[in-house]
Amino acid sequence: MDKAKRKYVFLITIVVIGLIGGIIFSNILNTSDEKLVYDKLTTYFLNIKNGIQIDYWQTLLNSIKNNMFLLILVWIFGLSIIGIVFNAFILFFKSFVLGFSIGSIINIYLYKGIILSIVYIFPHFIINTIILLLLVYYANNFSIKLFNLLFLKKEIKFHDIMKRYFKIFVICLGAFSISSLIETFFSPFFIKLFTFLIN
Repeated sequence: MDKAKRKYVFLITIVVIGLIGGIIFSNILNTSDEKLVYDKLTTYFLNIKNGIQIDYWQTLLNSIKNNMFLLILVWIFGLSIIGIVFNAFILFFKSFVLGFSIGSIINIYLYKGIILSIVYIFPHFIINTIILLLLVYYANNFSIKLFNLLFLKKEIKFHDIMKRYFKIFVICLGAFSISSLIETFFSPFFIKLFTFLIN
């Protein structure tokens, strides 16, 4: 297995561990935390089911703000050698949150929750995870090349590498923007098609 594949496998492993960890954690919450999660999720689904008006503009702004913050954070960490550790943690944490959401929905709605959890994460959560994987991969590559340049004194075309790294940033910026639009305008409509599963 070449280096590129090993890096992808490593990052995907982090995602899988985060997902499993989040699902497990959703099953060991204490009573008060469990009720808090229950209230939040049921309110969210019932609001969509009952057609309560969504503030699309505010939702879009919040989604873009959260996605941009994450994007910039990962990209900046990639500019430092220790960024590999921080970016791995961010990838794990986002996967953990996704796993926790899936586990919580299934715990509340049981077998119906399997369908609802898929509807809840599709497609924006999946898109975001793929974008994050791509960005962390290139951020880690940049950190490694920076280490090689500063400490191992290897010859690298820094200008070309930086240019490519910034291009990846712009691509991810566009993809996250599309994902925010999907999350705001498509996901609630898609979820509403399956709210008949909610009593």
